[in-house]
Amino acid sequence: MTCRKKKEASWNYPGARWWKFDFHTHTPASKDTAAWQQAIGTSDELMPEQWLLEYMAAEIDCVAITDHNSGAWIDKLKAAYGAMQDRPPPGFRELYLFPGVEISVNGGFHLLAIFETNATTSEIDSLLGRVDYSGTKGASDGVTRRSATDVVHAVLEAGALPIPAHADGSKGLLQLQATDSLKSVIDHPTLQQVLGNARVLCMEVVNPAASKPSSYSQAKLKWAEVVGSDCHTFQGTAVPGSRYTWIKMARPSLEGLRLALLDGQDVSIRRSDDAEPFSAFERPEHFIESIRIADARWMGRQNGGEQLKFNPCFNALVGGRGTGKSTVIHALRLAYRREHEPAQGSEARETFARFNKVAKNPSEQGGLRTDTRIELIVSRDGIRHRLLWSQDEQASVVEEWDDGTSQWKTASSQVITAQRFRLRLFSQGQIAALAENQEALLKVIDEAAGMTTEQAAFAEAKRSFLATRARQRELDGKLKGREALNLSLQDVQRKLARFEAAHHAQVLRAYQRSSRQTRELDRQFAGAAELAARLRALADDLLAEDLPDGLFDPDEDGDALLTVQSVARAIAQARAQVVEIAALLAQRSSTLRAQFADSVWQSKVDAAGVAYQVLKTGLQAQGVNDPSEYGRLVQEKQSVELEGKRLDALQKQFDQQRLRATAELENVQQARRAMSNKRAEFLRQTLASNHFVRMDLVPYGRDAQTIERSLRELLGTPDNRFKEDVYVEAPGDGQAQGLVADLLRSVVLVEEASGPDRPQFEASIRRLQERLERACDGSNEFGARFNKYLAGEAGKRPEFVDHIACWFPEDGLQVDYSRKGDGRDFQSIGQASAGQRAAAMLAFLLAHGDEPLVLDQPEDDLDNHLIYDLVVQQIRANKQRRQLIIVTHNPNIVVNGDAEMIYVLDFNKQCHVKRMQSGSLQDRAVRDEVCKVMEGGKDAFERRYQRLGREI
Repeated sequence: MTCRKKKEASWNYPGARWWKFDFHTHTPASKDTAAWQQAIGTSDELMPEQWLLEYMAAEIDCVAITDHNSGAWIDKLKAAYGAMQDRPPPGFRELYLFPGVEISVNGGFHLLAIFETNATTSEIDSLLGRVDYSGTKGASDGVTRRSATDVVHAVLEAGALPIPAHADGSKGLLQLQATDSLKSVIDHPTLQQVLGNARVLCMEVVNPAASKPSSYSQAKLKWAEVVGSDCHTFQGTAVPGSRYTWIKMARPSLEGLRLALLDGQDVSIRRSDDAEPFSAFERPEHFIESIRIADARWMGRQNGGEQLKFNPCFNALVGGRGTGKSTVIHALRLAYRREHEPAQGSEARETFARFNKVAKNPSEQGGLRTDTRIELIVSRDGIRHRLLWSQDEQASVVEEWDDGTSQWKTASSQVITAQRFRLRLFSQGQIAALAENQEALLKVIDEAAGMTTEQAAFAEAKRSFLATRARQRELDGKLKGREALNLSLQDVQRKLARFEAAHHAQVLRAYQRSSRQTRELDRQFAGAAELAARLRALADDLLAEDLPDGLFDPDEDGDALLTVQSVARAIAQARAQVVEIAALLAQRSSTLRAQFADSVWQSKVDAAGVAYQVLKTGLQAQGVNDPSEYGRLVQEKQSVELEGKRLDALQKQFDQQRLRATAELENVQQARRAMSNKRAEFLRQTLASNHFVRMDLVPYGRDAQTIERSLRELLGTPDNRFKEDVYVEAPGDGQAQGLVADLLRSVVLVEEASGPDRPQFEASIRRLQERLERACDGSNEFGARFNKYLAGEAGKRPEFVDHIACWFPEDGLQVDYSRKGDGRDFQSIGQASAGQRAAAMLAFLLAHGDEPLVLDQPEDDLDNHLIYDLVVQQIRANKQRRQLIIVTHNPNIVVNGDAEMIYVLDFNKQCHVKRMQSGSLQDRAVRDEVCKVMEGGKDAFERRYQRLGREI
């Protein structure tokens, strides 16, 4: 899980949190603080304010003041801190002072005694008196006159915590005689006195890798190992902030410290020198900050609604039945828009449906009112969002927090999806149903494994295959005319062959050429005759113009008249010449035409005509009426051949599409395999070290009823039609019949010896598909009615066959559980009790994920053994990486699961939070409420606090 580091100043969430605790410090009250001792009475003397500011600068939250056999500076530091609170100096920050002392114990070891924050110097002195410390206050020049046993008892009776100081070092309880020895420096009786006290919870260890004495190992102790700076000066390496311990508690107190020490390492205690990186203020990327329910039927009718603020870790909602715990869960489902998640017909769906109604009168079901509002504040990838829900969602439903204006603003996206706002929400009924419904369990696995990419790839592979097959059918339709075209081409080629066999081309070309030549000669002779006729017509028009009467006088205009007469004679002469030329042209043309009729050329023309007539007669005898059809046939052949080339290109495309469809069908198979592989790998990694549940993926499943359901959905026969062909269960000792039975029978013998055989099963699936495809094509693969149905469906929906080709049964799951939860003796969940099945599913849900996990009474089917050994352990592991919100009646979940925040709900006409009894387990009011409203609450606390020996 990727988390974001936050400074503690911004950790404003309710309930328990991590505090930086320095368990071992010194002041000038310790005589071995040489530098500080030398400065006493000078201007360099260390003052209490300076001492406090050094720890504040190191961002220490809690400091134990543990001078050698003295509490002299405790009251001084408290007084100084109080003054600083009134007038904070630069660098001031909150610091919790835990009075204490480092006692030199009879037997040669040092013991820290940590008191409640309100303890004083006087109480330290009283303790030193009770243990009869014989040396100098502030020095280690003496030891207690009382034994180690008496000293530890005295510390406990004083209400303090006994912690062996630097146990692995000099003057340490567990110091070894030599590096290669496991024998303690401390004498055995003294060591046994301390090791035998069950109320000693922890020790200060400087080197966590150091070996422990054999006495400690034989006692099978697991004391918490804390560390402090053991600071004697602010110079060098042992300075404030150099070594410290993270302690988880709601607020610093001795009771909170006791609880954390009892939880031990990695749960409520982390050392600053841990090899594994630790950030105390990490938060999940997704978590719920708060929910406000306003004007619901039974909650939030006053004071603007009921608000619950959550811790990013583990939150528990407790209370008697009918106090509104499930109302909070239903409200979360509405705010996250997860109304559809409970399966149809399930108890969880029915319960939610009863809530998700507006009751019109007091007798009707319904937990809502028309004006009910839900406001959910969530943190998502470091950004705060507010999700709003009401009956009328016309307004914006998603808002974002604007750090600049410190106000909510409408988000750019108003979409609320499971991918954007992540949450896992399960009721006890949903958890139990997962063991019975593998489809629902697979859905949970897919969501947790992040199967979106693989599922999209599978869907895309199927889409591409179906599209290619559709294109292939389209091309096949266009190629249907190819046979007719081939026949047409053969007919044209046959006719053209007849032309070619009769030497048609040469005869027709000679005839056509001679015909054109003859026509041209006729045109030329006709043109000459027309010219002769035009010349004769022109001659008829060549006449001199008559002179107007009286215009010329013979006597006076004689010369002019003579000229006019000369012109008239010239015209007459020209007329005679034109007439002569016309007659000559006509005669010459006629002579040439007569001569040409006997020419060699005319003989060739006549021969071509005779040959043409012979050709025509011959072709007519063969069914060709028009010798000129040759040209049309040639054009038709060219047209048919062109269409043939187009169909050849289509055929090539068709062949390519066929090959592509084959490759894409293999892609579908590979994509489907990838889904199974991803699921199997997720289960392997998630449950690798799970001691309670084991899940193995069975590719394509082996459950006959599940496969039958899937196959009938594919074929469109959800009813029991065609039972004999699809599936008939085995009668008594007989064999099952039908497609499904054949499919399973083909691999059962192979798999009985070696487990699921995917290649073998895939081959069997393909054979089943091929049988169906042949029946769709008209083969008699099955009974007559089933064959007819399949052929009819394929006729109505050509893609029907394609869907068959890319069908695969859904994966199955082999779920086993360990009866004792110890990782051994795994048995099939089919043999488990209801409680064991629910525990197995709960173990799986708690084994993975980093999104908020909301569980509504998950313990209903579980006994306390399962709850403690399974649920509590996994809750503790889960809350370190994800937020948990659990509604529960079981105190073990709350107490031993160490809930960071507890809400105690009550009912007084309206469901509401008992605010004074809500908080963390270190609050007595909360503990009292848990004992009161939760059966067995006192036992749960005693189990957890049994080593404390204190009243809970």
